[in-house]
Amino acid sequence: MDKDIKSQIERAKELFQELENSCNSDLASQKVSDKTKNLTQEVLLKIRHLLDQSIYKFFEKNYLPKLTQQEIKSVKVYFPIVTKKEDLRSILGRSKMSTLENDFPDFYNFLDSIQPYNNNYLWLKMLADFSAEKHIRLTPQTKKETKTMTAKTENVSVTMPIDNPNFSVHQGSNCQVFIGGVPVRFTNQGIMPLSPGLKTEITRWISFLFENTEINVLWLCKKAVNDGSKIIEKVFDFL
Repeated sequence: MDKDIKSQIERAKELFQELENSCNSDLASQKVSDKTKNLTQEVLLKIRHLLDQSIYKFFEKNYLPKLTQQEIKSVKVYFPIVTKKEDLRSILGRSKMSTLENDFPDFYNFLDSIQPYNNNYLWLKMLADFSAEKHIRLTPQTKKETKTMTAKTENVSVTMPIDNPNFSVHQGSNCQVFIGGVPVRFTNQGIMPLSPGLKTEITRWISFLFENTEINVLWLCKKAVNDGSKIIEKVFDFL
């Protein structure tokens, strides 16, 4: 494989590790940082560009020498990613490789086998779409948890979530004590809730999704880096 391409693949892996760390930090603090959004875009763009570079290497070796200077100036070579089988020949034609199916049938069949119209490669369409986004927008995937709190007066101990103790005393004509928003009173038998249960609902951020989708950010970026690298390596096997 081309030395420069190989080093860029390694850089993509480093970027993904940085993204994973940034996502974990943002999930813990419940925020979406610019760093996480930028790293997401960098990972996807890196793999998209590497795919383009790999197919250009093939084009450069097998088709570029046959073109006129005028054709060379106008040609634009991109890695083909299409959702309809019939569109593959069309997009290859724009890259001046319309005869690829006849010239290099094994390579054409390989490209055909990894298109998004094959279920295992739907992620390539996602990569193409989100790498083209000028502004990556992410939204948290959340999970709600209900926790029960207990309280007792033996040595007066109170157990509540660290996240939100919510212990308060309201003073007025009658002193009222609240634990987790639930009014309680102290008795010889312990602390008795004046309404059923001492419960609190906690919302946790568990992952990031691309806005208005169910696509997990880390899943797509990891898929792009791991499977994208394999595709790039395979392209070089045909050179």
